[in-house]
Amino acid sequence: MAPGTSAPRRVLGVDLATAPARTGLVEATWDGGAWRLTGPYPGDDGSILERAAGAAVGLDAPLGWPDAFVEAVDAHHGRRPWPDGVDPVDLRYRATDRFVVDLDLGVRPLSVSSDLIGAVAWRAAGLMTALGRGRGRALARDGSDGIYEVYPAAALRAWGLLARRGERYKGGRVADPGPRALRQRIVADLAAGVVHPVGLDAGLAAAAVDSDHVLDAILAALVVTAALAGTTYLPPAALAARAAREGWIHVPVARP
Repeated sequence: MAPGTSAPRRVLGVDLATAPARTGLVEATWDGGAWRLTGPYPGDDGSILERAAGAAVGLDAPLGWPDAFVEAVDAHHGRRPWPDGVDPVDLRYRATDRFVVDLDLGVRPLSVSSDLIGAVAWRAAGLMTALGRGRGRALARDGSDGIYEVYPAAALRAWGLLARRGERYKGGRVADPGPRALRQRIVADLAAGVVHPVGLDAGLAAAAVDSDHVLDAILAALVVTAALAGTTYLPPAALAARAAREGWIHVPVARP
């Protein structure tokens, strides 16, 4: 899946967590025929920001909060009345979260305002600020500035690599080998070019089988390569302004 003529030739995939030790970080570089994946690399903020220079970045983390939630909390913080009749669903979910649900892929994004994923969003917000500072301006959160919000599980569904509802590829221990076996199958499919041609060396492939954080970072990078090729869902015009504020999850349209 070749990038557009003016698109970046280097991509960073980040499975963001609250702690660097649980953060997956990989790079993908276009060599004219395939994306060559390298890593994993240290997941601290300094490493992410250094490698992000000149690259398109895929962050597996919410890049914003629901408009209704922000407005309600701002009113409450300022000792103004809590908005009358505000729908709890609007407080919990962004426009992009609902869009992903409507795709009927069998996955549902976590609520950035009411689930623990919010702590990861704090870190993402700090990284977005630092990346924007490097460019001299605040960055949009819809992918138009080269920073893409991704959702690896949705990408796996769209690509047909996570077939059954309830399949778990995250975690897995000796007593529960299912997720590891599924990661092994997914990595083998990716290496075989099921999505599009990639170069995946044995070391990185083994790391992705061992760690869902590394696999999610690989998937984050590949979603960005799809976005650069124009094969992810973009915000409808009616949601464009909200997507720039709340964030927009880039989901592949389908397997090529």
